[in-house]
Amino acid sequence: MAILKPFRGCRFDPTVVGSLSDVICPPYDMIGPELKTELQGRSPYNAVHLEGGEQPDPVDPQAGYQQAARLFRQWLSDGALRQDDGPCFYLMRHVYNFGGRRRQHIGLFADVLVEDYDAGAVLPHEFTREPAVLDRVALLDACQAQFSPIMSLYRDSDGDLQRIFDGVLENAPDATGSTPAGGNAELWRIADAATQAAITDTFANRPVFLADGHHRYEAALRYSRGQSGDGDAASNYVMMTLVEFDDPGLLLLPYHRVAGGMTDEQLADVRARMDELFASRPLSPDVTPAEAVDEVARVGESAHCFGVFWTDAPPTLHTLRAGVGWEDWGQLAVSEAWVLQERVLTPALGDALAGCIDYSPDHDAIAQQVNLGEQQMAILLKPFPLEPFRQIVSAGNRLPPKSTFFYPKLPTGLVINRLDGSI
Repeated sequence: MAILKPFRGCRFDPTVVGSLSDVICPPYDMIGPELKTELQGRSPYNAVHLEGGEQPDPVDPQAGYQQAARLFRQWLSDGALRQDDGPCFYLMRHVYNFGGRRRQHIGLFADVLVEDYDAGAVLPHEFTREPAVLDRVALLDACQAQFSPIMSLYRDSDGDLQRIFDGVLENAPDATGSTPAGGNAELWRIADAATQAAITDTFANRPVFLADGHHRYEAALRYSRGQSGDGDAASNYVMMTLVEFDDPGLLLLPYHRVAGGMTDEQLADVRARMDELFASRPLSPDVTPAEAVDEVARVGESAHCFGVFWTDAPPTLHTLRAGVGWEDWGQLAVSEAWVLQERVLTPALGDALAGCIDYSPDHDAIAQQVNLGEQQMAILLKPFPLEPFRQIVSAGNRLPPKSTFFYPKLPTGLVINRLDGSI
């Protein structure tokens, strides 16, 4: 099963960089151009300067990676980043507000051995896109460091790890800072050898499930294959933040679909296939996207269900028709996203699917695009149920694209994993 070890993390020195709040950022794939500019303006040491947030410059694709490498080495040299003297695990408590409630979740930063998925120690739930993997490989090659942790999940039914973590959390944190999304992150070093051994032994009997970071994991796997270090070399491991499946602060939110660019015939075919499988009823013409999502979640507790905002009709709620034998379609059919993908959108759109469908966790944004006539329909889904997620992924299946949106995203810059020993 999963092989974990502590590592000598690199952490920002507040006496050099100032507040930790000014130097941490979201994961690279959550950073658009406007946010990138804002983060760069917060501090010359913000981790976004290393992590990026956009695809490479097509004119000089290596320039951004080499600039990140120079900065990383400079920050190590001038003491802005300091590497811990000995290997540590790191425990994070992330406090945030969502839906008017204060929530928190706990994550363990660890080095995890990168292995082929067939080994069964690290389990994926989605396929990756080659350009995004190559982007992260190029950053690893240039910098020889992992700047942001992969979010992974594990099951701790007996509470063995939680008891260890409770003892760690009784101490004062080693670092604390607010996150860009408005939360607060605290970090504890776990340097005690006996505690480290207990953590490592516990994970020896269980796999970990990739939640967020498939491209970075596959980049780390390719990077490790190109190195000549022995089995315990840093290049054979990847930094993960491990979160327990049942952590009450872990939220699994829906990823919605928005469709545009369809011909009249394609749109009619999509509607016809929806109507064949799903009964529909109108929602209030002035229903808000948030209210529609709430209704989808309520009805979806006992049925396959989704909502649609149309450019040419009032919004509608769709539920699977009685007698449709979805159980015969396989384990993945528990997901509305899979049913829509395999039974509606792919048959109707064929090779045009990728150009017509986009994905977003922001229901307001895609509904607005439809209202403005920029897109033809917004499909609002409920969250993927977490226990079926675990069962499906454990069986070796992968979900349709963008089936899950784990929240909150992990902050980048709390700990950096250095893969070489020279400055």
